[in-house]
Amino acid sequence: MAIRKRHRITTEFSLSAMTDIIFMLLIFFILTSTVSPEPILKIVLPKGVDDQHLPVRPVRMFLNAEGEYAVNDIKGLTFEQLNAALSQELDKDRTAPVSIHADKTVQYERVMEMVSVANKQGAKVVLALQREE
Repeated sequence: MAIRKRHRITTEFSLSAMTDIIFMLLIFFILTSTVSPEPILKIVLPKGVDDQHLPVRPVRMFLNAEGEYAVNDIKGLTFEQLNAALSQELDKDRTAPVSIHADKTVQYERVMEMVSVANKQGAKVVLALQREE
C-alpha cells in the first residue's frame, strides 16, 4: 500500500515582501519630491519696500468698453494720441510705473497694444485687476 503525503494549503500570509515594497516606494517618493533641479517657472519676486523709499504715483492708462482711451486726467484720446499723452505724463517722472486699466469686455489684443505703447516709452507696466471679494 502506497502512503500518500497530504499537501496542506496554509492560510498564512507573509507581509515581509509587502513591507519591502512599501519602503522602497516611500524612499522613491521622498527622493523625487525633494530633488528639483530647476523651478517650473522662473519668477522674480518683488522685494519689500522701505518706508523711506515709497513708490511714486503710477501713470494710469484707461480703456473703456466703447474704445475710448485716457491717461491720468486726459480723457477722450484716440489710440494715435495715446503715445504723446503718455510721453507727456512720463516726462513729469520717468521712474513712475504705468498702470493699465481696461474693461473686461475689451479684446486682449487692444490691451497688449497699450502695453506696447508703454514699453516703447521705457516704462514699467502693471496690469490692474479687480480684487475678488
